[in-house]
Amino acid sequence: MMADPTHPTLFRPVPLDRQSIVLEGEEGIHISPKIEHRGKECIFDQLIADHANTAYEAFLRGEKVSNDGLCLGWRPSGSEPYSWMSYSEVRKKAQCFGSALLEKGFHPSNESKIGIFSQNRPEWVISDLGCSSYSMISVPLYSTLGPDGYEYIINLTEMKLIVVDTMDKVNSLLDQRSKLPTIKHVVVMERPITDEITEKAGKMDIDVVTFEDFVAAGERNMKDPFLIKDPGKPDDVAVIRFTSGTTGTPKGAMISHANIATSLTSLYIASKTAFSYKPGSRYISYLPLAHGLEHSAQALLFHFGCSIGFFRGDLKELLDDMQELKPDAFAIVPRLANKLFDKIMLKVNIASYLKRSLFSWAFNAKKHEVDKGIFRNNTWYDTFVFGKIQALLGGRVQWMVTGSAPISDQVMTFLRVVFGCTVTEAYGQTEATCASTFTLPNETASEHVGSPLTNVMIKLVDVEEMGYLASQDKGEICMKGPGVFKGYYKNKEKTDETIDSDGWLHSGDIGEWLPNGALKIIDRKKNIYKLSQGEYVAPEKIENVIMRSSLVAQAFVYGESLKSYNIAVIVPEEEELKRFAENNAINGTVVELCENETVRMAIREDVDKQCVAANLCGFEKVKEYILHPEPFSVENGLLTPTFKNKRAAIKAKFKEEIDHLYSNLN
Repeated sequence: MMADPTHPTLFRPVPLDRQSIVLEGEEGIHISPKIEHRGKECIFDQLIADHANTAYEAFLRGEKVSNDGLCLGWRPSGSEPYSWMSYSEVRKKAQCFGSALLEKGFHPSNESKIGIFSQNRPEWVISDLGCSSYSMISVPLYSTLGPDGYEYIINLTEMKLIVVDTMDKVNSLLDQRSKLPTIKHVVVMERPITDEITEKAGKMDIDVVTFEDFVAAGERNMKDPFLIKDPGKPDDVAVIRFTSGTTGTPKGAMISHANIATSLTSLYIASKTAFSYKPGSRYISYLPLAHGLEHSAQALLFHFGCSIGFFRGDLKELLDDMQELKPDAFAIVPRLANKLFDKIMLKVNIASYLKRSLFSWAFNAKKHEVDKGIFRNNTWYDTFVFGKIQALLGGRVQWMVTGSAPISDQVMTFLRVVFGCTVTEAYGQTEATCASTFTLPNETASEHVGSPLTNVMIKLVDVEEMGYLASQDKGEICMKGPGVFKGYYKNKEKTDETIDSDGWLHSGDIGEWLPNGALKIIDRKKNIYKLSQGEYVAPEKIENVIMRSSLVAQAFVYGESLKSYNIAVIVPEEEELKRFAENNAINGTVVELCENETVRMAIREDVDKQCVAANLCGFEKVKEYILHPEPFSVENGLLTPTFKNKRAAIKAKFKEEIDHLYSNLN
């Protein structure tokens, strides 16, 4: 997992003005300056596994280097501190879980596929490690897949056993029984199991057992994984990650142990100067573990004996959980970053003149350091000005990493200054295991995704219909290397569409090489549509511009081939909306404010201002808006688990309003 110290180039800093180099040839292939190469060939065997070729072996290393330290933490209730399991306790439970699978007749091989349908919690990790330790495949499921989605996945993988967190999910599976003929066992984390569920399951020939009892059964029939079979060969599939996607049927990306091992190595090399990987360092887990970056980040942290604490499952209580856990690192999504920015700046703006002046003076003083790539939280300014703000996240944060969507330059700078920590941006996709590029730890510029990692080659290819040419350093981002997945499970057609005959993974994202060798995401190929005048529109690009308005929290842009203009659904930023209303003597609930003409005009004017500033073309601008008071969320089915718009679902929800707007405009 760790890089071979005999290859010092891997530890040499990447210069900010030369973040990638181009291989010989006409394809314009970019790689990290850290990678050795001969002509057009990269030498990826610089990346060694240090006796940790699988996630399970990485975990065993963590147990050793941490001296059996704290591993997994959770809060039994809102007011209680975190409870912890040690590394050895987690390992033993994982082995008990795997032994129980063997006792149920599952083979220690890739033939066995075990479903995990749960929010992040210790049992999720134990189940996953239990599969890995006995060479079985874990298949994570998302709540937002809905009954049709998880029915499709269960039947496609011929899943016989699934682990769930709640009785509601048990009941949902039982209600779907006629459509799920392969399911024989349901292991539920919640307890107790009611007599009603036991009777209902018995009539359907399904065995429902608590997680605790399942692990206890494995303990009574313990089988050492190393005596049964080596816990996974590098090329074995470790996990099938189904992409929930923004449209269409879920596709199962087969990720091997080798994919994971090389990705962890490259993540470590990219981030080791941003974060102190050492036993006891704490990380808070709230992004879905079914997501590649979260799963890979945890595997890397386990390798170094770090401690992982889980949130209680409610994002509204996340800050309270962080204040209790005091994490050293965490993944931050744009919505949380923007909320932190708005919440803090709202308090600053209503403070006294003296306090506002003090904040501004301290901010500008620290920004001078940040502009030089210096990030720290031990200055006078931190003690007397920013300390209370830093305490919102526990007061110990060294590193934030983001990767689901871009964060504005203003907010990125704010996080670096106020929290005194490194903030890095990653780019990747499920099919590339996790990240493929990473901004440098000392980077101060924003709105690009940095340098290629050490396990990937990246090139751009022409997308002529959108006017992007590789000869002009613009085109579809394609990736190749040991992190690229094995293909989609039982879907050769989609695999062949995604990986070309030369082994290049086509991302569907449009990128641009900047003069310093960094990669910038500028557009999206997959979600483009054509307007009636023949112009192609990338809605995600426009959505990102609209969300630069302080009054906007979320946006969805829509167009049709028979129409010549775009329509948007906008969710206002609630705190900013209320502040605007107060300043303009407008009363009402959020619903009423969304119907207020003064509010609507203010949002339109600010959005139009952002579109002009971003130099959007006329056909890219939005003609009319739907102002909606309720945020898009994972829970209401309008966001994917990685917080991207579920385009088909949003379109369906607002179909009547969209049709009405088009009719009125016509």
